[in-house]
Amino acid sequence: AVVSTQSTGNETINNENLKIKADIEYKAIKLLDFQKQVRREVLSCMQRDTTLETAFNSKLYKRTKKQSLREVRITEKLERQQKEEQKRKKRQKHQEFLNAVMQHSKEFRDHHRHVVQKTQKLAKAVRIYHENAEREEKKERERIEKERLKRLMNEDEEGYRKLIDEKKDKRLAHLLAQTD
Repeated sequence: AVVSTQSTGNETINNENLKIKADIEYKAIKLLDFQKQVRREVLSCMQRDTTLETAFNSKLYKRTKKQSLREVRITEKLERQQKEEQKRKKRQKHQEFLNAVMQHSKEFRDHHRHVVQKTQKLAKAVRIYHENAEREEKKERERIEKERLKRLMNEDEEGYRKLIDEKKDKRLAHLLAQTD
């Protein structure tokens, strides 16, 4: 009886192992197409990268040549010349920038100086106009005053009253009204 229980236990273990192996094999078969596709993609990417790299950078596949001392000196001389040329161009560009700034500042000052001069000229013209207008008005008042006094001296009462009415001098008009 003991032997029979062990054999059934081994058989169940064997059945389970066979079942697991069969399950693994079934899943492997299902993944076979997917694995083939992944392998194809990896190979095509590697092939493409390799061809592109060799096409664009063929120096990767060439042996480097040792430079001689003469070639090294020539290369260094060319590099120095290029650096000096770059510095010279940089200085020239900076100088052109400074010249442009100076030119702009000169034009800016000239423009504003011109504006100030125009403003001063206009202010002077306005001042002169008002001075002349005031002078003319003063002359006109003096002329009217002289005319009034002249008529008063000549005893031209009607002309005198007319000038006072034109001037609208109420004080003198009131005094004349009182004297009448």
